[in-house]
Amino acid sequence: MGNSTKITLKIIPFKNPSGQVAYRVTGMIYGERIQKNFPTHAEARTFMDGLVKAAGQGESLPTRVTTTIFPRDEDLHDAQLAWQRLRAQVPTGSLTTAVDYYLAHAGDVIKDCAALEAIDNFAEHRRSRGNRDNTVDNATTILKKFLRVAKVVKISDFTREVAQKFISDSTVEMRTRRDRYDHLYNWSEYLKGEKHLVRNFIGEMDRPQVTYDGKVSTLTVAQILALLRRAARAPVGRKKGEKIGAMLAYFSVCSLSGLRPDEAKRLGPDWRWYSREHRLITGFRAKGKATPRTVAIDDNLIEILEHCKRLGFSPSSYSTKAFVNIRIEAEAYDGWDNDILRHTYASHHYAWKKDMGYLEKNMGNTEDVLKRSYLDQTIPEKVGAALFVITLADILAP
Repeated sequence: MGNSTKITLKIIPFKNPSGQVAYRVTGMIYGERIQKNFPTHAEARTFMDGLVKAAGQGESLPTRVTTTIFPRDEDLHDAQLAWQRLRAQVPTGSLTTAVDYYLAHAGDVIKDCAALEAIDNFAEHRRSRGNRDNTVDNATTILKKFLRVAKVVKISDFTREVAQKFISDSTVEMRTRRDRYDHLYNWSEYLKGEKHLVRNFIGEMDRPQVTYDGKVSTLTVAQILALLRRAARAPVGRKKGEKIGAMLAYFSVCSLSGLRPDEAKRLGPDWRWYSREHRLITGFRAKGKATPRTVAIDDNLIEILEHCKRLGFSPSSYSTKAFVNIRIEAEAYDGWDNDILRHTYASHHYAWKKDMGYLEKNMGNTEDVLKRSYLDQTIPEKVGAALFVITLADILAP
């Protein structure tokens, strides 16, 4: 203990957790430690002066003043125990320094396990809380894609760096980045609760913000034709087994119907989702819905799909590398967002037919959303109609 005859009190300004400046009276009076916080400097000064005056008059010191930020006695006891263990090993050690060192060097994983197993357990946890199967399936689909793309096998492979790269992927639109962030955040919260992670480091990242500036991004009819022509000729896959033109089905249904890009990727090689007789694509789940929806298709898309079907290609014959290369070679890479093909389809169809009810059903959006976020209503009727007379011959022409 220090000099029991000395008075060393001072006032220290600091910022409390709410960001407000407060004042702490701290120090020693005759061997007794004093520490108390006040909202104003005047109150702190009054308290300190009173202590000094009482000490000078030989009066008994007031009961020791202590404050704590811990909400429970158990938390305070845990902190005291940690301090005692530290001082037993390092008599002059600082608990704050010890905590800082731990956070900097301990890593994020407490208990490792297989990442795929952790996702399955997370899915069961969500279902046990009453989440709908469709909601859980959407989450697990995105999380499993993260494992594949980031090559995450164990929880110890799950780092801030690989998560940030997956979330910030510039080839997907901002809403997709936001959804990826949200699903990884929720999974990380679960992993933290199950003692797999020290902390949810996803929460330390900036959440992607989706903003609407009133401008709708679309492509021209010439750009769509260029994309389809390039897709019909582009190689997909490795050289030994590459498939020429396999991406034509994907680009066709995305630019000439109301399908969403992620919906198109799920249209597989069995072609059960396609009905030439009824002029429909059907059997897939809509975004956020538990039941399937259908999308009507026009003559030119039917012709293209029949061609792709004969060649054995479906919209699920998708390659990210080919997707990027086709856009670059068709000079449609800059300014791309994930829904630009849907924007183009909806804007040109509305310019051609002015049928909002048709678009509501086939796009799966309300009139308000379509007008606000999907439709460029400045496109002339003749230009709109031109999109729907692109033929297979136009695409395959030399």
